[in-house]
Amino acid sequence: MRRWSVWPNCRSWCKPMYITDVVTLPRFCFGRGVYRRFPELCKGLGARFALVGGNTAMEKGLPSLKEGLEGSGMQLLCALPFGGACTLAAMDALTAQIAPMRPDFLVGMGGGKAIDTAKGVAHRLGIPLVSLPTLVSNCAPITALSVVYREDGPFDRFLFYDAPPALTLIDLNLAADAPARFFRAGMGDTLAKYIESTFSARGDELGGALDHMSAIGVSLSSTCYDPIVKFGRQALTEVERHEAGPAMEMCARSVILSAGLVSLMADDNYNCALAHAVCYGLQHFEHVERDDLHGDLVAYGALVQLMLDGQADKARELRAFLVSLGTPVTLAEMNVPLDKAALHDALVEATTGPDMAHIPYPITQDMVFEAMQRVEAL
Repeated sequence: MRRWSVWPNCRSWCKPMYITDVVTLPRFCFGRGVYRRFPELCKGLGARFALVGGNTAMEKGLPSLKEGLEGSGMQLLCALPFGGACTLAAMDALTAQIAPMRPDFLVGMGGGKAIDTAKGVAHRLGIPLVSLPTLVSNCAPITALSVVYREDGPFDRFLFYDAPPALTLIDLNLAADAPARFFRAGMGDTLAKYIESTFSARGDELGGALDHMSAIGVSLSSTCYDPIVKFGRQALTEVERHEAGPAMEMCARSVILSAGLVSLMADDNYNCALAHAVCYGLQHFEHVERDDLHGDLVAYGALVQLMLDGQADKARELRAFLVSLGTPVTLAEMNVPLDKAALHDALVEATTGPDMAHIPYPITQDMVFEAMQRVEAL
């Protein structure tokens, strides 16, 4: 994702001022027990910090973080629990709580929604963010945007920032201890990055539309697909055993680093397409938004995109892999009716959402519905 400037207190996703050829790459540390390096790696950010995190994430991660802080002189001002969706209201409320403390930097701990919320808070406060993901469920820990939802559930907008978090620490032991379904969803979200990036860049390779940095990002997207299809089943088995094994580490790097680097290096036009649009469309069903994970829905959306694009063999290959993980691959498994009228809002979102702003050919609601029918029959 190329850098868009973001106005303070921005209330809508927009593309205000394009800053050409500015790409800020992430600073990160992957490993086991990495929180003991927190003081060393955060030294340049200041000594006083606040933390926003999910309840479960803080329960599991705070003891290790506090242990790493011992004798460092760093001060944790507060640890505020975050639960629910990443919304503008949540960002505003947390900002109001933290602002009087005047921290030097902010820490976001947890999954993608917690970290995306922390990004918005840090931006409002004008301070750096350190992300501590405790789930391997998406690339949010190193990206420069927040996916914002409405108070009633469905997707609302994107908020773009000038740079990714100042530092990301990924403790593989914590990630392996999380429920395996989150890891599975992270792999689904990530492999779709390759399918969507190559699709949205089609036809732009020559003539200057696909700039060099975006071309690098799109090429890198293959590392979001190949390692996961090759090692993903073994990785999920390791996580089910709460083991941070070699396959788990390989796929975790794909989920967080490979997908995140594609997001940072490629223009927003080449980051998402129909797979994500289908995901946000299906979230118009209240039970889907409540019960189904983002990455599982994106993986289903990737099947729809492949079938719509005439890549039936690739769709079958992907379906077989997803079935081996236990990922839902049909609407029936999500208790969503294969009925065009019932799917109306989902189809509207899938064809008009921001992820469909740059695609190689027009896609209609009928085309998406027919692709869903073909996925159901695979």
